[in-house]
Amino acid sequence: MARIAQKLLKLSRRPEARHVGILTSGSVAAQVALVVTAPLLSRLFSPAAFGVFSLMLTISTIGGAIGGLCYEVAVVLPRSRRIAAALYWLAFYLSFLTPIAIIGLVALVQHMFPHIFGRLLPADFYYYCFAGTTLTTLVNVLSYAHSRMAQYTAVSISKFSQTVLPAIAQVGLAYIGMGGEGLLLGRVLGMGGSVLWLSHKLPPGFRLRDFSNSPPASLFVAARRYRDFLLQVPRQLLVRGATMLPAALILGSYGATAAGLYFFAARLIERPGMLLGDSLTRVPMRQFAARVQERKKLTRMALLYTAVMGAPVIGGVVLLALIAHPLFRIVFGLRWEGAADYAVILAWWAAVRLTSLPMATLTTVLRVQKLSFYVDALFALRVIIIPILAHHHVSALGAVSAFCGLSIVYHLIIVSVGIWAAMRYDRALAPARSSPERFTPIPTGETYG
Repeated sequence: MARIAQKLLKLSRRPEARHVGILTSGSVAAQVALVVTAPLLSRLFSPAAFGVFSLMLTISTIGGAIGGLCYEVAVVLPRSRRIAAALYWLAFYLSFLTPIAIIGLVALVQHMFPHIFGRLLPADFYYYCFAGTTLTTLVNVLSYAHSRMAQYTAVSISKFSQTVLPAIAQVGLAYIGMGGEGLLLGRVLGMGGSVLWLSHKLPPGFRLRDFSNSPPASLFVAARRYRDFLLQVPRQLLVRGATMLPAALILGSYGATAAGLYFFAARLIERPGMLLGDSLTRVPMRQFAARVQERKKLTRMALLYTAVMGAPVIGGVVLLALIAHPLFRIVFGLRWEGAADYAVILAWWAAVRLTSLPMATLTTVLRVQKLSFYVDALFALRVIIIPILAHHHVSALGAVSAFCGLSIVYHLIIVSVGIWAAMRYDRALAPARSSPERFTPIPTGETYG
């Protein structure tokens, strides 16, 4: 135990621990802003309005995760600044093109299945979705540019702004008489503010006036060299879809009020977890990549990250389970007490997900995306348990419980994949030092060269 404590203390003094602290502070500030504004928003907008808003946020979040075709994820990897800039500009341009296809697909699905979302969607809804998807993609692309230069303060502040600016806009629009549509427009305005902030703090070579330094030929070369990152697109669709689609499926299966209660709980539990999870993905991924460059072992470091994350999040879930019902009734109002049960169930899922994130980044660093994709593809089907159970007259809470249970199993399997990949790399590392050709996890010059 003393040795483990010494290892943890040593890890806390490393630069990456400070970077995690910076990013986590932004996530904590975002959580505080969410908690402060949620009681006001819950009294200005009904559960049904939040149910419709959940559909818009589902589309923009899933679309925003793949809007740059995941080339932005590779920006932090190459040593060459020129290649990194080419990847950045490639993802930047795609962030305006991909959302068009995404929203067109949503419109086609609505046309073919008019009641799939429980209602017909007006044209304004699609405009908000397109704007929200584009802005979410840009936030992701710009954040990775800052992460490339270890400018984590700018990313941390943007996490806060992504929560507080939409909330301020939504409250303001409600007070001037805008109904449920104010939730949609407020989200767009707030995300626009986050994009402006990140654009203002960009490092040289990644600023808007530097776009001419990356001609189309360099974008093509970067796309071809890092084409394996396109595998992240279906994986993100599966992972984000499994996270966000339940709200849309509840909307279609149980109605807007049930979807609003679920989404409100997810907003308080899962979304802060996603913000914190982003912090716990970027820094470990960068550090694991550096260790691969230096040909150092990975397994022990990844396990330490996992241990540091596990203890506090599990304790937080236990505390929430004890106070959820009186908390929701007093803070958010009587009509929102039904969201307390959803919050406790979602908290257990979020705890397992957060604990697994450092280990899950190894699937990208060691480039075993195909294996993890197969796991994602298999467990992506877990979302259909919601409409299936609804068809058999199971309650919305029961359907969500079954979905979250399957999700916990999924994350445990992803952790197993990460451990297997790290142990395989560590075993091959020692002989590779004398005979490098025997093990090459990353082709020289392709990703880390």
